[in-house]
Formats: sequence, C-alpha cells, structure tokens
Amino acid sequence: MKRISALLEHAKFYFGLLLMLGMAYIFTHYLDGDIGVVVWSFLLLAPIISVLLSYRACRQITAKLEAPAYLAKGRHFTASVTLTADGKLPVPFVRCRIRTDLNLVQDDARAVQSAMTSEEPLSLPSSMTARFAGCGEISIQELAVYDYLGWFKFPVKSLPSPVKVGVIPEIPSLSNAGIMLHTVSDIVLTQDEEEEETASAFSAQSTPGYIHREYIPGDNLRRINWKMSAKRQKLMVRTDEASATVRPAVILDLQPETTETALQYRETMLEGALGFLILLVRQGIPCSIRFASETVWKTLVLENEDDVRNAAVEIASADFVNDGNRIDISTAHEKTAVCLIYTSRPDETLASQASTLKDNGYVCAVSPAGADAAALSGLDALWTLSEDFTMQNLKK
Repeated sequence: MKRISALLEHAKFYFGLLLMLGMAYIFTHYLDGDIGVVVWSFLLLAPIISVLLSYRACRQITAKLEAPAYLAKGRHFTASVTLTADGKLPVPFVRCRIRTDLNLVQDDARAVQSAMTSEEPLSLPSSMTARFAGCGEISIQELAVYDYLGWFKFPVKSLPSPVKVGVIPEIPSLSNAGIMLHTVSDIVLTQDEEEEETASAFSAQSTPGYIHREYIPGDNLRRINWKMSAKRQKLMVRTDEASATVRPAVILDLQPETTETALQYRETMLEGALGFLILLVRQGIPCSIRFASETVWKTLVLENEDDVRNAAVEIASADFVNDGNRIDISTAHEKTAVCLIYTSRPDETLASQASTLKDNGYVCAVSPAGADAAALSGLDALWTLSEDFTMQNLKK
C-alpha cells in the first residue's frame, strides 16, 4: 500500500511538471512569445531559488526534543519538538515525524508539516499515552525541509538524542500470596534465630554480641528479642547485630521487549514483584530488589513502604539490558537466605543460572500464567502470576 502511494505521488509530480512545460511551450510558440519567456524564466529560476533556500535552511535548523522524565501509567502527556533557525532568510516547509516505543502510544502518528520563520521558534507538539510500565524512548524518525514547490527534500542533519520516559508501575494487591509470604517469613525468622544463637555464643566468649534497649513505637519488629522480652516482661530491641542482616532478594529477570504481549508479561512480573515486596516490608522484613539497566545490575535495599514506592520510580527508568547474565550473580555471594526470581521467560537458560543460587538458600521463581515454566521445575518452588495478580503454586 505504501509503495502504491509513493508511485502515485511520483506520477502526480511528473504529470504536473509536464503540464507546466506544455503551457510554457504553447505560450512561447503559439500565443505570446514575451509571456512564454516569462513562464520559462519562472520555471527555471523558481526551482533554483527554492532549492537553495531549502538547502541552506536544513543546515540552520536546530531541534530540541522534550518529554516528561517520569509519569504514571495510563497518563496522557505531550512530547514536543522545538525548532529554531539561525539565519535571516525565510525557512520553507518543515516536516517532522516522532517515533516511540510500544509502551508509549501516540494519538496521531502521522507526520506534522508546518512553515516557520527565522524570528520565532516553532513548537510541534505530539500527544501520547503511557500504556505499559517501564522505560519508553521517544525519538525523531523524520525531520526534513521541503522546498516551496514540494519537489525536493533535505533532511536536517543535527537531530537531538532520543529522550527516555519512565512510566511508573503500579503496586497491586496480590491474591493467594499468603503461602509464599509465610514460607519466606519462616525462613528469614529461622535464619535470624540461628544468628542470635551464634551471637550469644560469641558474647559468652567475651566477644561483643547484641546490645538491647526498650522498644520504641516505630522500631523494626524484626529486631525484637522475644526471649529477652518474655523474661523482662517488656519489649527489648536489638540496636546492633553481630552479623549482616538477612535480606530476601527479589531478582527481576526482565528484558527489552518488542511485542505488546511480551510487554504485558513484563509489566505483570514487575508490578507483581513490587506487590510482594510491599507485603514483606509490612511484615517488618527488610529485603532487596535487583534489576539490570544499561548492562549494570543494580540493588535497592527496602525497609519500608516508602522505599518500595521510591524503587518503583527508579525501576521505571530501567531499560532492562543486562550484562549477559539473566540474574545478578553477586547474589550467590551475599546473605539472602531467600531468592525470588520474577521472570517473563522461564527457559533453560534461566534454570541453569538460577541453580547457582541454591547453595545460598531457598530459590523460588514466579512466571506469567500460561507460560511454559517446566524448565524451572528443579527450583524449590514455582509460582505463576496472572494479569489480575492472582498467584498459583505449581509445586504443592
């Protein structure tokens, strides 16, 4: 269809050119020679002047692309291209077309064409909607100057860099997540008790262990020493620790996607992970979330609900391009006790890399409902997450 449209445009151009040449020939030889000379002069000079002005203008135009850095999912917003011309000569017609990633949907993806003067900047707005959570990129697909006759096209060479828009994911309420939450809590509690016993042994050998004080509202509930509190008939809280705090690790195995279905899967995994992190911090369990962006793995430590909300904003700008590893390999050398892998691609590659975490404790994977997750059957637990954020245990 596009090819046919292009052929029609070329046909109209040549047909119009032939008509003008035919008119000039008729005036010159059959009607009025003087008018014919004027027509021929116009046909020769007009294209030359138009081309020169257009060629000069394309080198004088500077473009600036602007869009919000962050916004909520579902938000309608405007990205704009601002053009300025450095010169005194008039600028012919400018045509601009914006390109976006799939998670940003334009209201009208057609090119915008407008005339501009060299005295005032020209702003070309483009309205669009943030459809899927995650980092979206906006760039200029076409920016060119067309001469006054519409015969020639001169692309603007100095295009601005693409801009990134972070679409902030929502933090949903999960259904049927109680079993997984209970499992993780039990493992962390058991690990903490083992640490406390080890610390007490060190203390008996004159090595500093835990220091305690009375509980103050707002203290982390995980720091309460329940045995000492029972003996003293009041809540006692640890103020330091003899060893590093155990923090469950949530790992996002997500990648850049090029289809709407894959983007939906990725969004479900991302928002589902944030929903479970909220449940963990509400139980007083500090945790971490790990994700890749620009080939670097990043770790965010979360201790309360505000930390989770801030993490949602930071993850919104991640492009999920990893360093060749589907998981953060440094997790295997840290004290996590529990590793929860949220993946949109539960395949053999992930299974092989996830197996390296088994020596570090309990390893669980969460994948989209409907995806074939048989390759991950060797992990300690396997859950699915549907688009309505209902969890289902596949290994009961």
